[in-house]
Amino acid sequence: MSDNLEQTTEEIRERFIPISRQEIVADLLAAPHWKAEENKQFGEFCQIFEALYHYKFHANSEELKHSYAPFNPDTDIVSGHEYSEEEKQELNNALIKELRQLLNNANYEKMTVDKLNEAINAESYYGVNVEVDLDDFEEMVVYYRGSTTKLESKRIWYTLFISKKTIEVPIYQRLLLLLKFKTEENRVKELVAKHGEDFEKKAIKQVRKSRQALPADLTEGHIFIKLFKNLPRTDLEMLFPNQTVRLKLFDKIKLGVTSGGGMLAGLFKVATALTNPIAFFGAFFGLIGIIVRQIMSIFNQRTKYMMTLSKNLYFHNMDNNMGVINYLIDMAEEEEGKEFVLAYYFLHTQPEKNYTQESLDSEIEAYIKDKYGCNIDFEVDDGLRKLRKEGILIEQEGGILKVLNLHDANVCLDNQWDNFFNPDEE
Repeated sequence: MSDNLEQTTEEIRERFIPISRQEIVADLLAAPHWKAEENKQFGEFCQIFEALYHYKFHANSEELKHSYAPFNPDTDIVSGHEYSEEEKQELNNALIKELRQLLNNANYEKMTVDKLNEAINAESYYGVNVEVDLDDFEEMVVYYRGSTTKLESKRIWYTLFISKKTIEVPIYQRLLLLLKFKTEENRVKELVAKHGEDFEKKAIKQVRKSRQALPADLTEGHIFIKLFKNLPRTDLEMLFPNQTVRLKLFDKIKLGVTSGGGMLAGLFKVATALTNPIAFFGAFFGLIGIIVRQIMSIFNQRTKYMMTLSKNLYFHNMDNNMGVINYLIDMAEEEEGKEFVLAYYFLHTQPEKNYTQESLDSEIEAYIKDKYGCNIDFEVDDGLRKLRKEGILIEQEGGILKVLNLHDANVCLDNQWDNFFNPDEE
């Protein structure tokens, strides 16, 4: 964890293990209790498992790519296959289901609608007032990992913006957003049903205005998948493509005062020059200039906000669409490996402790906190599920957990690997 990131109460019990699998395995192999042969076998155990699950996740990746194919806005593949509406709906449902499972395997946390609305309604850290219509989307999936705070220096208004103050900014270290728009027709029907038949023209205008920033080659059938990093939790609304930038109250007051003063001065000059045609026309065109300047001030302020949004999205954006799927596959493979190796290591090296699921969970959490300074919520059930699935876990009476010795465990994993390519052989 970098020096300017700090843990928060919300973050310290997340499932994510913020240490690489390679480092964890290296540290376990470096433990002083190993005999040479046993150390070698444990290294092989980790390597075989890594190869086994890399292949499993490759198969998972192929399924996701197939499900995402008709919705990918970045595709450059030409296909002669025409998807029926029924096929698209089946693939849409499969994509959402598989992606949620992948995010869970990568130890991401689902963001509730209440938490999302709370973040959207909070005061922006970047000072940009953005409105978003969440009802505009047919599909909306939001997950995060790493809820921390980041130390930033910011000029404060009550010091007249002269000096800076160090503040803690709540952030999400990783945030995933999947969006699919409702069709314009369906969204308009919803608005008309809500506001009445006479609202139809306004509804069409409202929907088209909210989507005016979308490129012309993107359609309502596309599904957008975005991954962001170190994003302030108060600025989630700037990630949505149907955002509308609004002037803040402070800007409205400032523009109102300046424009009001300018207008009064201009009107006064016009009124006092009524008897002099030359002076009148000069004052009149001066008034027009004041009005134009005030209108331009409004547009300039909006442009400034849009530039702020664009700049910050540039630095927060990590990956898009198919690239996000590939990234998540790697992260899920990484997290699954950590859980499997840690669960096996403690059950194998400390059989005399007769671990139950609860005591094993506590032991591994204590080890990670002591070794790496990270207070996590270790997913012991996930680690045990994988051990059980590979035939390595031995569950005894009273919930006592044991595992096969390293030789037998390696043989078991090796057989699993062979069965991928010889499924009919026992």
